[in-house]
Amino acid sequence: MKLIYNLTIVCCVLMLMRCSQKPEKDIVHLNDYASYLDKTSDKALDQCNEEMAFWNTKLLEVPTSETYRTRLASLFSARFMLNGRVEDIQTSDSLYHVVQAGTPIEYASLHRSQAANCITQHQFREAFDHIQKAITIGEGKAASLFMLVDVDIELGDYAGAETVMRDFKNKNFFPYLIREAKLKDHEGQIDSAMVIMEKALNLVKEDRSLSLWTKSNLADMYGHAGRVEDAYALYLDVLRQNPDYDYALKGIAWIAFSHDHNFTEAKRIIHAIEHKRATPDLHLLLAQIAAAENDIPEKIKQLDIFTHAAAKSKYGAMYNKYIALLDAEELSDPDKTIEIAKIEVRNRPTPQSYDLLAWGYLRKGDASQALAIARERVENKTFEPDAFYHLGMIYLANGRRDEARHYFEKAAASSFELGPSIAKKIREQLNS
Repeated sequence: MKLIYNLTIVCCVLMLMRCSQKPEKDIVHLNDYASYLDKTSDKALDQCNEEMAFWNTKLLEVPTSETYRTRLASLFSARFMLNGRVEDIQTSDSLYHVVQAGTPIEYASLHRSQAANCITQHQFREAFDHIQKAITIGEGKAASLFMLVDVDIELGDYAGAETVMRDFKNKNFFPYLIREAKLKDHEGQIDSAMVIMEKALNLVKEDRSLSLWTKSNLADMYGHAGRVEDAYALYLDVLRQNPDYDYALKGIAWIAFSHDHNFTEAKRIIHAIEHKRATPDLHLLLAQIAAAENDIPEKIKQLDIFTHAAAKSKYGAMYNKYIALLDAEELSDPDKTIEIAKIEVRNRPTPQSYDLLAWGYLRKGDASQALAIARERVENKTFEPDAFYHLGMIYLANGRRDEARHYFEKAAASSFELGPSIAKKIREQLNS
């Protein structure tokens, strides 16, 4: 796993047989988290619904109140993070637009809220526009600049993000530290990133919400660095603080799947989450598990569920990357992959977007074009293990076995993050 919530990047790879090389020691144990799987209610969601009912009543009493409408918009956005219903984030957007249109004064805080919704929906250009407006207005400028760093990173403008960061005087401030950790992670300096995130966690120990968020993201980093037992312990710590924190459960499911190869347990956890948060990405993970079990009919079923759900217009570009990978790997439609990748490159010119484009050309059979893109836009610009695997395959297809082996070895070091299917393919390449 990684900081930016990436559990499913290799969901679309065919698995021809169950992966071998079972780890010596299982990390996940049902008794540690069983009580969190059988939850029939979600306190955070219940509280959010109660607050929404309260403010909706207030708005009915005073229909012209922009304060009440703004509060409701914020709660709809918060509820989306709890239940995954994309309609909630869209309702939040609509309410913010009504508020914006109904007030003669522009507020930076309103633009920041709209930017946050845009980031959630992968509308990064729109988020950038909102943040620029917020910065121009001036109120809460530090908060706006921190969000600008987030958007710059998502848009691949790492130099811009670094420039903004240099202007901050307080380098021991939680909002600064978590972004510094994010940039270090992007640069492949995972050890430094973890140290910084641990420092950030120490600053917010008394803030329940921030500490939970920080611990879960630090756990992702531990997994990325191969410290899987530490990641598991931290996810459990999160659940002890908040039994409804499904993100931590999802992290444990990945450990059960990718480290322990305990596919039954991984499915048990995912199905428990699915009862509360039925988002399309869960079906990608279930497809990966089915592939590892050599259950091809179930894999096809889960991919079909995902494809039909993620293609709905309400999700916009949120699942573009995964749809493109499916087109390349499962549906034998690399032209569609290239089409989507070009859209991603226009909207979000990151090394990961260019990696997707290069992968599409490789799957189409144009190895030289794939290599040209990869060398110019991907190589030495990202340290993501899926990009290393793709670079290895691209170099191999171009007959450059030494470079291919170099990247297969780098990818192999992150087998946990890649999952059993890709890990097996990498081993096969290294042993050939």
